[in-house]
Amino acid sequence: MDKKVYFNGEIVTVNENGDIADAILIENGLICAVGNREEIFALGGEDSGKIDMMGKTMLPGFIDSHGHIVSFAQTLTLLDMSACRSVKDMTELAAQRLKSQPLSQGEWLLGFGYDDTSFSDKSSPTKFELDGVSSTTPIFISHVSGHVAVANSAALEKLEYTGDDYIVPNGGRVQTVSHDSKEPNGILEENAFLAPEKKKLIPLPSSDTMAKALIKAQNIYAGYGITTAQEAGADKSINEILLKAAKDGALFIDIVAHAVQSETFDLLKNEGTPKRDYLCRYKLMGGKTWLDGSLQGKTAWLTRPYKETPKGETDDYCGFGTQSDEQLTEYLKGCIERRIQVNAHANGDAAADQFLRCYKKALSKTSEKCELRPVIVHAQTISEDQLDEIKSLNMIPTFFSDHVWFWGDYHYETSLGPERAERISPLGSALRKGIRFTMHQDAPVKMPDEILTIHNAVNRRTQKGRVLGEEQRLSVIDAIRAVTINGAYQYFEEDIKGTLEAGKYADLVILDKNPLKVRKELIKDIRILETVKQGRTIFKKQG
Repeated sequence: MDKKVYFNGEIVTVNENGDIADAILIENGLICAVGNREEIFALGGEDSGKIDMMGKTMLPGFIDSHGHIVSFAQTLTLLDMSACRSVKDMTELAAQRLKSQPLSQGEWLLGFGYDDTSFSDKSSPTKFELDGVSSTTPIFISHVSGHVAVANSAALEKLEYTGDDYIVPNGGRVQTVSHDSKEPNGILEENAFLAPEKKKLIPLPSSDTMAKALIKAQNIYAGYGITTAQEAGADKSINEILLKAAKDGALFIDIVAHAVQSETFDLLKNEGTPKRDYLCRYKLMGGKTWLDGSLQGKTAWLTRPYKETPKGETDDYCGFGTQSDEQLTEYLKGCIERRIQVNAHANGDAAADQFLRCYKKALSKTSEKCELRPVIVHAQTISEDQLDEIKSLNMIPTFFSDHVWFWGDYHYETSLGPERAERISPLGSALRKGIRFTMHQDAPVKMPDEILTIHNAVNRRTQKGRVLGEEQRLSVIDAIRAVTINGAYQYFEEDIKGTLEAGKYADLVILDKNPLKVRKELIKDIRILETVKQGRTIFKKQG
């Protein structure tokens, strides 16, 4: 029997009453009781292990409401471009890698994480710079947003973007050297490289390499206090990776996956309910569709033009969508009929409009009344009226609220302008309307750091010190709810996760300070000391 009592701490239960306890009894992976030390000691008996928290703070384990843990694991095997601050930095890093680790014939140099919004001259890399590194080895580097990439001429040839008659998948764009030329400049957007027929042309790491990387990724997630993670773009190969890891007993956090649109109905079957069961900590839960791109890549689909349009675009450029209303409505109808929860990527307000419009149309075409809790992912620029519609449809917005810190100044000055930037990720508006929402980091776009996300939701301060939307700030407890109980609700798991209450999983995280008590500008400095998944410690800070 595995029985433990944690005591002498501040246990933030996140229950409806906002109770703070000082002891908790855990047995066989479940929470048995929460309360004061005397009653919990009595319930635990002499045979329970006693763990003195020495005044530290316990919260429910954090729940990742949107991310790509397999893609995150894959990035751990790629050339990390996140520290680059210029195109020159990128080419020098790529050249250094090729020199220090020569590739075999046919191998690609793959990289991830460059962010040209942080480049001093705001220039973007093209095939010409990468060709200077190598004209024979395919080089392909993904932008930090995951919605843009740059390829050299050798990689463009492998992706079949040569000559004047190449075909770009719907919802994608190949930038060209000029308006009157079809010659690619190397910059690819959205489905130009994300469409299934293009993704399969880009080599993946070996299964052994991915298995090791997935273990490493889980350790990183656990180090951030996450006990439930997400893979929001599961195709057949990713599903197989996760199924194998589950059957091999290699998963020590729960992973919830959503199948890509093209394969949703092949991978998911109607089981009569959207609440699905785990297989050895893995479950394929819902479907995923992409309706636009990213704000920092200026491919998000807006109703009004960008403040500064991308080079070569007209002044009325608003980004673009990835599919027609007819295509989307048919997919949503199929999900509703099969009782599949759908997650829809919609950064721009025009993309949000399309999702709301098509979901309502799909509902009108079916008699299905099952509660599905559809999720609108990112929801960066949604309006007050759209929030009203979201509430009426019982949708859940999951906000990428860390944009305020990482790209808030860029949105204020360059992409959106002050008015729209003030309302980016409108958490406060959603809360006032009684909408249950979650927050995420979209790993590998950013590290799955839930403490930083809580900090940013509470402070909404940019790197230049601006406060973007004072009225959109959250209280600390509301920010905590967004990454705990609301995340559990999004996954139909509010009965087993999200709060520290009797009968729920012993998923918990211990912090060195109480976020409810520290100065709000210091929340980001709180450290994770220990992460526990169903009673088992999966991370413990050394020293």
